[in-house]
Amino acid sequence: MIMAHGDVDGVISAVIAARSLGVEDPEIRFSGPRSVDSALSRVEGDGGRLVLVDIAINPDRAEAVGEQLERLRDAGWDILWIDHHAWPEEVVERISSLADLRLRPAPSAARVVLEELGGGDYEEELARIADDADTATYSDERARMFNSLTRDREKREYLVRALLAGRIDDERIRKWAEERLRKQERMVERGLRRSRLEETSGGRRFAIVDLRPRGGPGSLISKRLADERGVDFSLVIYSCERFSLYAGRDKSVNLKPLCEAHRGGGHPYACGGRLRLNPLERILCLLSLGRYTPGPLRRLVDEIKRSL
Repeated sequence: MIMAHGDVDGVISAVIAARSLGVEDPEIRFSGPRSVDSALSRVEGDGGRLVLVDIAINPDRAEAVGEQLERLRDAGWDILWIDHHAWPEEVVERISSLADLRLRPAPSAARVVLEELGGGDYEEELARIADDADTATYSDERARMFNSLTRDREKREYLVRALLAGRIDDERIRKWAEERLRKQERMVERGLRRSRLEETSGGRRFAIVDLRPRGGPGSLISKRLADERGVDFSLVIYSCERFSLYAGRDKSVNLKPLCEAHRGGGHPYACGGRLRLNPLERILCLLSLGRYTPGPLRRLVDEIKRSL
């Protein structure tokens, strides 16, 4: 069984792991930093090999993840965990006592999977696509195409099976991606129109992109804002509770501590977090369709202005 993050890097990491380990028909499940403990709780059976790739652990989930890993280890599972995110030292210590943890910085988790498990020219090509996607460079057309498909569960499943079979330029993938990229471009343009520029106390220019209630490709919008308006970073609001931060022109800014302070994590240049709302704020958010700004969201903007 392979458990991976659901983005381009996670998909490619899972494919490289399966091919390098010689698994012809792997069971692949997708999860993320906020839900990995729940995903692990649904793994049953009397053991086998479990490989987790491109999934970090948010600090507030570390103990719950550890409990699940203990259960699986005791049930006979051999657990390998490969990642490229920066983990808190106490989390590394906890997880490495329960799993074979291979953790180091790299442009993508797929790059670490390739270096750890091996692979040929095809796997190297996949890793280059993952590098391009996970650093939000998107200079490779295939990174943009794959990214557009990972947001749809069925199309992501097809992408996985095509890449496992070596069909990196699958015609159906191209057709689906071209259609979705056209729609995505309209969403990017809408996001750009709805963005506003602010400045931190440290003199950094940043954009606030409110994608409520329909969402959108936040990382792509942020890249356009950096390229066209020269912002140092962007705050993307996906819902009243969920947000992401993306570095722009200023590559020295470390956004991760602020995300970790709000039940999140990720990279210094791209991370996400989740705000705590009271029941009334949650109801007002649902009823207003994005027109209501709860107190925690206003305070988040103030915190960004002060700390960055």
